[in-house]
Amino acid sequence: MPLILLSNAPNEIFYGASSMLETGDAEPEKNMARKKEKQKYPFHRSKRNGEIRSLVVAPTLELAAQLHREAERLGMGKPGGLSALLLSKSNVANVLSGTAGGKNGLDILATTPLRLVDTIEKGLRLDAVRIIVMDEADRLLDAADGSSSKQQHRKELESAVGKDGRDAKKILFKKNRRATLNSSVPMDSLPSSGSSQTRSFLAQMDIILSQIPETAIRAMFSATVTPMVRSLAESALRNPVDVTIATPGTYGGANTDIDQQLMFVGKEEGKLLAMQQLAQRGQLKPPVIVFAQSQQRAQSLFVELLYEGIHVDVIHAGRSKSARDSAVAKFRRGETWVLICTDLVSRGVDFKNINMVLNYDLPSSGILYVHRIGRTGRAGRKGTAITFFTEADFQGLRTIANVMKQSGCKVEDWMLNLKRSQGTEKKHPKRYDIDTTPKPRKRKRGKEGT
Repeated sequence: MPLILLSNAPNEIFYGASSMLETGDAEPEKNMARKKEKQKYPFHRSKRNGEIRSLVVAPTLELAAQLHREAERLGMGKPGGLSALLLSKSNVANVLSGTAGGKNGLDILATTPLRLVDTIEKGLRLDAVRIIVMDEADRLLDAADGSSSKQQHRKELESAVGKDGRDAKKILFKKNRRATLNSSVPMDSLPSSGSSQTRSFLAQMDIILSQIPETAIRAMFSATVTPMVRSLAESALRNPVDVTIATPGTYGGANTDIDQQLMFVGKEEGKLLAMQQLAQRGQLKPPVIVFAQSQQRAQSLFVELLYEGIHVDVIHAGRSKSARDSAVAKFRRGETWVLICTDLVSRGVDFKNINMVLNYDLPSSGILYVHRIGRTGRAGRKGTAITFFTEADFQGLRTIANVMKQSGCKVEDWMLNLKRSQGTEKKHPKRYDIDTTPKPRKRKRGKEGT
């Protein structure tokens, strides 16, 4: 997992406050220099009422909620604990009034970009932030994600950095970096266009970064970093340090603890049959996560598997927050054996002891494939990832095969020699709802409905 971290952070962020000042007079000059550094970066200054000292930003609510839980867990048993909060509609008023964290303020505020930008526009100040952590940074810095006008944002980004991501001199972050932290700056002068609902993740993060102090540490985490995202990250960070954790010889591939398999199923109708056969052979070992291409296909597959006697549930953006939370909770408790989902949970969300990931529909990119199968084989455990593909998937198969080869998996040569797909964005093959109803019965239904 690559980590891009701002390098001019003080030593205490790594070694604690005790390393900032030494006792004794052996090195007075060194102590004086460290004292000045501490004044420049006042990480352990007195806590103020209502201040927010650190931000943790994630692209999805599920991931932000998970990070919030982990922050609370880290504070257990520590003197004073950690004051952590997940930003939501129900507590926005408290955050704005400064009462959310009590008289000592908040140590950690976990949020999604959209929710935070909306709160900033209502008057939230972030001038006390000392560190901001961006999880799944490659998605947060995507100009074509989280926006209703994706093509327009991508053209704007490519004109700024180039299609290969090598020229970052005109990047959007630099264009808007002159924004000040004073409350006197009107919100309409912030780098934005349109409402927060229609801005891309990149535009939302631009607003957030323009509101935090220049001395704040900026840390970016992601399992995948493209050249374009790297250029964006370097434009947003000062003297960045890049830390990469990967098995030697497998950089760019997936987790080597995962047994990756490609399974040809002929046509779309063969997928459900192949899944039934896996279950009959005992190869579908729960807990299992199944990824589908769209909300409609995920819901249709859920209905079909209900008749197979499998403890199954589904999660996608089309369900209510309470339904999604319930599905996740049941899956964590073991009440659900198979969880069908879209790419909503493909990034960052950590489920314990997942034995298998099944890509019911072929991922549209290698990056998406890495994040999907990364739900298994975690924390040193072994896992299995099976990916179905049909005749219509040959265009995108080469990319997946290359990732598998870089991970040390055996791949057929003909898959690596397939024709490259045209264009920067691959399109999904046209897929219909999953329905095993015989055609005569469908026609009969149609006549009865007319």
